[in-house]
Amino acid sequence: FATEENHCWRLAKVHFPLLQKQGIHTGTPIMQTELTTEGEFTPSNLLHARLRPYQLDGVRWLVSHRLQSLGACLADDMGLGKTVQTIAALLDAREKLKTEAYSSASHGVQLDLFGETIITGRTALAALIIVPASLVTNWRQECRTYAPSLQVLAYTGPERKRALKTLSSFDVIITTYQTAVTDISLLTQHVFNYLVLDESQTIRNKNSQAFKSLFQIQARHKISLSGTPIENSLSDLWAQMEFINPSVLGSFEFFRKKFQLPIEKDKDENAIEQLKVLVGPYILRRTKEQVATDLPPLTEEVRYIEMTDEQARYFQKEKSAARNHLMGLNRQQGQYRFHVLSAIMKLRQIANHPKLADENYIGDSGKFDDVRAYLETIVHAGHKVLVFSSFVSHLQLYADWLRSIQVPFVILTGSMAASDRDHSVKQFQEDPGVQVFLLSVKAGGTGLNLTSADYVVLLDPWWNPFAEKQAIARAHRIGQTKNVIVTRFISTSTIEEKILALQARKTQLSGDLIDVDELSGLSEDELDSLLEE
Repeated sequence: FATEENHCWRLAKVHFPLLQKQGIHTGTPIMQTELTTEGEFTPSNLLHARLRPYQLDGVRWLVSHRLQSLGACLADDMGLGKTVQTIAALLDAREKLKTEAYSSASHGVQLDLFGETIITGRTALAALIIVPASLVTNWRQECRTYAPSLQVLAYTGPERKRALKTLSSFDVIITTYQTAVTDISLLTQHVFNYLVLDESQTIRNKNSQAFKSLFQIQARHKISLSGTPIENSLSDLWAQMEFINPSVLGSFEFFRKKFQLPIEKDKDENAIEQLKVLVGPYILRRTKEQVATDLPPLTEEVRYIEMTDEQARYFQKEKSAARNHLMGLNRQQGQYRFHVLSAIMKLRQIANHPKLADENYIGDSGKFDDVRAYLETIVHAGHKVLVFSSFVSHLQLYADWLRSIQVPFVILTGSMAASDRDHSVKQFQEDPGVQVFLLSVKAGGTGLNLTSADYVVLLDPWWNPFAEKQAIARAHRIGQTKNVIVTRFISTSTIEEKILALQARKTQLSGDLIDVDELSGLSEDELDSLLEE
């Protein structure tokens, strides 16, 4: 990591942990004492929130990174309040604008997208926060609740470009990943004091348009927020570290050779320890078990369901057909993986209900029958339940059934407008008569606070354990006062059992790096194993 310069070795600031590891002192107060959750720090009087001790530690940690001009990844478990910690850190930065070197020169405040600019003499923070589309409203509400003194703009919608000239007059600008990519040529014309990525695993693919675009945005300080900093492979970690602290892990080719391959293939303990030294100062992760000891108990169970005879025959027929088809394909051809994934998708659908794969199917489903009985019991007992599935068509089967028995429910899918999504969440949280919430894992698995529910049903397993953890965290989070019961429904003698086993294998390195639960993506062999007898 060092470069030679005038017969000396020069090391980038982000690599200071390497010096400390060797006991080398730089002659100046180096960062280890400052990059800590300990020490004196008082939140702004303008913060309308009572921070828990670990949240106060988190804010202190974020502030210390700002003072050292180093990026930070707040990777707390889902439901522990990453948003409020970030808002508190931004509020502190806003108050320190006049004393820190990066003060903005803007003095106008445009109070809303269509309002006139009012000259106030104030200095704006100009913090750009990029979030999934489903979280824009949530961020606006939490800013309004916890830091009403901040001037906030939601930079979204067809009329958003009218605010471009006065963008830097706002303290907080909230936009979506899609909008940021679309408007990247406009956003790169500004220099922001802060750039915050929520659900930052969105940029985990270094070759994605999101990573390439957002990397161009100029910002003096960066924060990434993610309860799942590693979802598929260690390359996810490289992308996020490269974003907040460029070059901290070297080039991707170097990283892959030095760390990714030795760790993922050989579980090289030395490589793991070296990687921990490099990333440790820049990732703060606390789990619910560590810090939210007052959360009510979480109980998880797996219910194994027998398929109906007709469903089982259909499953075996399609499985045999898929295997015969794949045996005739060349594994080296680019389309092989696509065919495997298509076969797996169809078998997963049949394990849920054959109607998902064949709308003309008129038989029953063992899982569908058992889940309906389970949900009826929950509703009759007066509880509220979240029902997650990877398939929107699967949720529609339950929606049709709930309508037929006149049980009120709400639904949330990725195709819904933001206003409809917000209405569903509000209705479920506030209306005691709405006891069932149907959610797609992709659209409803992050950012939502659904603590009125005390039951969670996972209709189908996914090979990424994080997807399920995020879904569960919608209910089991700060603010929950009831015990939470999580039930997974698994069709026996199907691909679903194999997916559970795959999940178990992928959690073996849990805690080795940053308390994450998955280090490698699905290889071709792993995909093939799902179709074996």
